[in-house]
Amino acid sequence: MGGMRGPSKMGSGSSSCESSGANDTHDVAEKLGFEKLSEKAIKEYYSHAVLYRHKKTGAEIMSLSNSDENKAFGIVFSTPPRDSTGEPHILEHSVLCGSRKYPVKEPFVELLKGSFYTFLNAFTYPDRTYYPVASTNVKDFYNLVDVYLDAVFFPKCVEDIQIFQQEGWHYELNDLAEDISIKGFI
Repeated sequence: MGGMRGPSKMGSGSSSCESSGANDTHDVAEKLGFEKLSEKAIKEYYSHAVLYRHKKTGAEIMSLSNSDENKAFGIVFSTPPRDSTGEPHILEHSVLCGSRKYPVKEPFVELLKGSFYTFLNAFTYPDRTYYPVASTNVKDFYNLVDVYLDAVFFPKCVEDIQIFQQEGWHYELNDLAEDISIKGFI
C-alpha cells in the first residue's frame, strides 16, 4: 500500500493555518470534556497543532490543521508485549476482522476495495499499535474513521476467540487423511 504522503508545503504564506473557526473547535473540545494543553505553529509544514487531553480519561488528541486537501486520522494504543509471541501484532490483525457495527469478516479488505482512501493501514511497533486512515473525500474520510473506531473499541475478536486464533500461526487438521498444516498470518 505504500507510505503516507508527507504534508504538502503550500507556498510561502503564513506558517499559522489557524482559521477563524479555531475558537469554535476549542469550544467543542471543551464541551466534550477536553482541555487544551498546548498550541503552536509548525512552520516547516505550514501547519497549526493543538494538543488536547480528556479531563476524565486522560486520552490525548492532537489536532493538526493545514491547507492540504488530505484529511488524516490515527488512533494509537499502548501495547507493550508480555513476551515474544507477537500478541500485539496478532491483536492488530484481529481487531480489523469485524466489529459491532461492521460484522463482516474482513472490513479492512472491503475498505481497500471500495473506499476513496489515500492511506489505510495498521502498524504494530515495539510498544504501541497505530491505526491510521486518510482520504481527500470528506464523506469517505468520516466513514473510514467510523469503521476504525468501531473496530478498535468494539472488535468481534473479543467475543470470538477463533478470530484471534486464526491470525496467529497454528496447526490445523481438517481431514484425518491429510497432513497437519500450519495456518495463520503471524
